[in-house]
Amino acid sequence: MSGLLDKAKKVAEDSETKATEEEKIEKKTAKEVKADLAPTGFLDSNENSTGLNMTALKFQLGAAAGFLITMILVFFVDTVVLFGDITFDDFLVPGLIVWWLVFNGDELRKQEFELKKLAISAGCFLLVTGMVAGVAMFSTAGSGVSVGSIDYDADSDSIDLRLYGQKGMEYTIEVLVDGEVEYTEEGTISIDKANHEIDLDEFWDGNSEDMDGKKLVEYEIRVTSDGIEDSMTFNDIMNREVDTAFVKVLEEYDIVSSQDSNKKEYKGIFVWMLVGMGNPGASFDFDGGVFTGQTPMPIESDWDATVRVLGGNTVPPYEISADEGYADGYGDFSYDWVSLHADGGYLEKDEFYGDDGCYTFEITLENEHGETFVSTDSRIQFFWDSNSANEDTSDDKPAEAC
Repeated sequence: MSGLLDKAKKVAEDSETKATEEEKIEKKTAKEVKADLAPTGFLDSNENSTGLNMTALKFQLGAAAGFLITMILVFFVDTVVLFGDITFDDFLVPGLIVWWLVFNGDELRKQEFELKKLAISAGCFLLVTGMVAGVAMFSTAGSGVSVGSIDYDADSDSIDLRLYGQKGMEYTIEVLVDGEVEYTEEGTISIDKANHEIDLDEFWDGNSEDMDGKKLVEYEIRVTSDGIEDSMTFNDIMNREVDTAFVKVLEEYDIVSSQDSNKKEYKGIFVWMLVGMGNPGASFDFDGGVFTGQTPMPIESDWDATVRVLGGNTVPPYEISADEGYADGYGDFSYDWVSLHADGGYLEKDEFYGDDGCYTFEITLENEHGETFVSTDSRIQFFWDSNSANEDTSDDKPAEAC
């Protein structure tokens, strides 16, 4: 009898133990169950009530959006020149690296690295890049090489040409001047673009415009590939030849006063020069001691100039050399009048003056691209001897055009 009671008691105890363990399992919190079931890398101390790691999710969504925008810009808007030689396609590799780092930003900032996850995410980024590139290539299939940009290189006196197209595509470049082919070159696209430098001497034929903006010469680049043509004019950078230069002066003198009179004692002249395109209407005139003519249009160009003052006892010269309009020691001629005495001095009377009369400022201009011009338009008459002899300065005559 006691044996039966002992056995019943043991069964009851086992049942209670089993019930207790089942109750413990049931009492496990939902958070613990979710943590046990959640995939590695998606849950941590930053999880919300749904079990997602919101910090990591923000990094991943932001990286995905930025990555897709970068891919669209790189493969579909790649011909847009941002600055210098930089275009959107130059951001392909940097963009891949940056957005992959942002995608894994939560792990990187906590320095908890899972190499497998990093490798998988990198592979996905490369896969998506390849897919976008394939779509871009398919969408441009059947299209030829296109002209992206044409810029003037002042250092080499050439034009820099950037072309875009599919890798391995062959093309022919032609430079046309007023519709006639003046230069030809062939090439092959490397990756998705090609660069060419063409010296201006290969096709130069004068300024594209006159000083009023009227077209004189049409400059055009034409690229042919697989029977498809693309072209672009570049007249805006082809005003390279100066053909007009004027001089203006300011008389320098002291007033010498005595008991009965005031006289001018002339010391010399301040000299300025203006260089540019003068066709069709620039003209020299000087009246009342100031320039009153029609000025030429200054341009950025390369030239050498020699200025001589003719008419007196001596012929003093100025030697000036300009690179893109800027002359060392003088200033920038590509904007306005420039003083030929940057040190604040002036051309002294004894260096050029003989007697009252007409003095010609002869300017010889040698263009880097274009012809050599000699201008004798700047002719100014001075009345220094007669003015100095006159005791009444109110009757003095200022310099004027001859």
